[in-house]
Amino acid sequence: MLKFPKVVPWTSTEEYMAAADSLYSSDISERKRGVAIVKAWRARGRVPVAIEATVSLAEMCVADSEQRLGVTICQLQHMYAMALIRFVNSIVDQEQKGVYAQSVAMLAGRIGMPAWFVELRHAGTHEQLPSLATLRSACAQALLWLRDYYWSKQVRRLPADTTIQVSTVIAKYLSACEQRQAVVSSFHPSSSRPARHAKSSAALAAADAAVEAATAALAALVARLHTDAVRLHVVPVLIESGFLVPSEKQLRAKFPDSILPDALVDAWSAPFAVFTAAWGETLFYEELLAAMVSALTPDSSELGIFESGDSALSLDHAATLVAWIRWILKNHYASSGSKPPTVSIEDLLEGCLRNPSYYSRMVLKVVSDVDPSLKDELKPFILYMGKALAALTAADEAKTGSKAMPAVSLKALQEEEALMQRRLDELFGSSRTESMDVDLLSSKENATAALTPAVNQIEPAARWSYVPEATWNQCPIGALCDGSIPALELPAWMDDVPKIKC
Repeated sequence: MLKFPKVVPWTSTEEYMAAADSLYSSDISERKRGVAIVKAWRARGRVPVAIEATVSLAEMCVADSEQRLGVTICQLQHMYAMALIRFVNSIVDQEQKGVYAQSVAMLAGRIGMPAWFVELRHAGTHEQLPSLATLRSACAQALLWLRDYYWSKQVRRLPADTTIQVSTVIAKYLSACEQRQAVVSSFHPSSSRPARHAKSSAALAAADAAVEAATAALAALVARLHTDAVRLHVVPVLIESGFLVPSEKQLRAKFPDSILPDALVDAWSAPFAVFTAAWGETLFYEELLAAMVSALTPDSSELGIFESGDSALSLDHAATLVAWIRWILKNHYASSGSKPPTVSIEDLLEGCLRNPSYYSRMVLKVVSDVDPSLKDELKPFILYMGKALAALTAADEAKTGSKAMPAVSLKALQEEEALMQRRLDELFGSSRTESMDVDLLSSKENATAALTPAVNQIEPAARWSYVPEATWNQCPIGALCDGSIPALELPAWMDDVPKIKC
């Protein structure tokens, strides 16, 4: 059965663990930071109920410890009681399945929740509120139960230097494979000298043992990694020079054939088996394809066509990545037949079509070869990219005066580009949307016709504006551009609102 990735609001396992450590810290400022992180997660998407319950209880402990002015004991009792009631209800409701509803006590016993939590919930709902000391103790024990019931089971600790460890372990495996290949090349099984034959056999056995030990070390490391590590730590290492792309130039693929040497494929069969056994073929190979396409086709949306920085990769490095794409598609993508495909190529196609370059054109040709059913649909794009590349090359040659520029009409290319963009939008949908960062006063006619006098008085600083490219950095949804978590709690002026005492 195919394993589909689950969408979560945290960007990495490290961020998830940092939130858990902060929420269970004895430092109040750290707990407040953990609460702020989860509030940012709520802005990104749905948060699991166990995390919601943890945050509610931790925030209640923070509020109690700070002892804000004007909060009475009665109010604290009600706040604690509400947090505990919602904690029990939210956790237990997850187990409410079937046609007929079961009692809260029965469901709580099924998941290992102490029965006195249910009794406390009943007392806070229908009877006299328990004492503040009892509620404080219950809140602390509920947090401990959530840590054992949820957090400790979900968190798989990654070492701080995961990328370095992945790189080191894979490099040791490749080194062991190279040593074994050298022993095999010098091995003479039909040697007439028994001593020489025994020495070669011992060397081959030692090389095999080294490869097995390196494979076991890689499997042990992979077993400790979360699925997020595929995208964050494993795949970035694999596409670097010295791994899937060998350091030795003679082992790299060449354009236009882009065929991998058999020795290179054999060397990577064991690591691929380890990765797919841990994470599944779909997840691993689709992440690997996405990283390769991203390396081959940088975003060129704000540049001229084909000005996408192809110089970032050497020609043989790119050819080897294209060859690996061919190998993955041939072995794990089936356009027809009884075997269902294990990888999807929709993201691959969109990345190549939206960022045209020489490398993306080669990837499209590979897809056409692997899946003949797409050949007719991709042929216009491939031909257009070829024409545009020829025109771009001819323009450079015309500047240097080495050759005369061929008769390629710029207007014809622009018309063909517009046609390709329409077809591209039909296949994948429009990639451009109207921006909110519109200069409302850029046109005098628009300002007088569509804007009221009040809008015309808006100061430039109060309107939406673009962040300078030099200072802009990518950041998760719910965070500021500098990576900090914004304050999402109620404004400070509400603390001065008069409180009604019980």
